[in-house]
Amino acid sequence: MGTSGIEALFPVGLSVGEALRVLGPVAVYALGMAIYAVFIFKFYRFIAGRDMFNLDFSKHDDSGIPVLRDFLHLMGYLTKYVILFPAFAFFWFAVLTLMLSFLSEGREMSDILLIALATVSTIRVCAYYNEDLSRDLSKILPFAVLAIFVIDTSFFDVEASLEVLRQIIGLADTIFYYLVFLVVLEFGLRFVYGIYRAVFPAKKEPEPPQPAAAASDQPTTPAGTQHNPAAGD
Repeated sequence: MGTSGIEALFPVGLSVGEALRVLGPVAVYALGMAIYAVFIFKFYRFIAGRDMFNLDFSKHDDSGIPVLRDFLHLMGYLTKYVILFPAFAFFWFAVLTLMLSFLSEGREMSDILLIALATVSTIRVCAYYNEDLSRDLSKILPFAVLAIFVIDTSFFDVEASLEVLRQIIGLADTIFYYLVFLVVLEFGLRFVYGIYRAVFPAKKEPEPPQPAAAASDQPTTPAGTQHNPAAGD
């Protein structure tokens, strides 16, 4: 292809500045979508797990005192489900509320909060039934938002969504009640699951068979053929 052919193919010419102008939005979109996907992938696996926290203070007790061990176990339990769980549940609840506010234009914030609470509650209930099911549920809505954004970026009206979010200021009492509900629900699920496991213990997986002992490298001498140095030639 001659010079005239290249000029016909690129009539305005090629330049680094033009390349940066064209590829800049691509890099921003790709980076933003990747960060969003990684965040959802990491966090949904956490919120959908039956045991969200692996804290056991009693295992650090070397005193051998049963009362102290029980006290540390109780403190760990309360820390997990009275302090940490409400914080993480509220964060996920807030994330879902934000997503729904962009998806549900024209809806009241009270309805959005109700749907977000129902979604989080359903995820937690399913986590005690089957963790795979809860993981699928917890990623449906976030990835649906991503899919809509990829298909039609004009679907989102930032101004309208922010206007809906401003209604949350007058719903502080509702949000508090919802948070208390999540904590009570989690305690109830733990209690019911504990009773279920007490009645129907989990089956222990069979231990893998031990490998057979390696054969001795020493050659075996048949009985009756051993050389007796005391015997005469």
